[in-house]
Amino acid sequence: MRFGILGPLDIRTDDGVPVDPGGPRPRALLTLLLLAAGRTVTTEHLTDGLYGSQPPAGAANALQSQISRLRRRLGPHAPIEAVPAGYRLTVPPDAVDAHRFARLAAQGRTALAA
Repeated sequence: MRFGILGPLDIRTDDGVPVDPGGPRPRALLTLLLLAAGRTVTTEHLTDGLYGSQPPAGAANALQSQISRLRRRLGPHAPIEAVPAGYRLTVPPDAVDAHRFARLAAQGRTALAA
């Protein structure tokens, strides 16, 4: 899968078929996970990102429900792992345009400095 977060959220299978992650909350949740592609995002950070500084009662259950829905929409191509501290989206950083851009920009700076 390929993920675009530099601009409107864009998700495509390797064949280029668009994938709809759902409404605003699943989109925000996915974006938070994509910003940390391959790394753990704490439950606290995800809850804060979805609900702000005053999460509703039952926010932990709501987060689990959002994760479950997002897993169904993404399927096996972008597994979301539950880890002790939170969740991790197991995709390579290069599958996310922002991470790919940062890597290529760093390579360009290195080449210019040489």
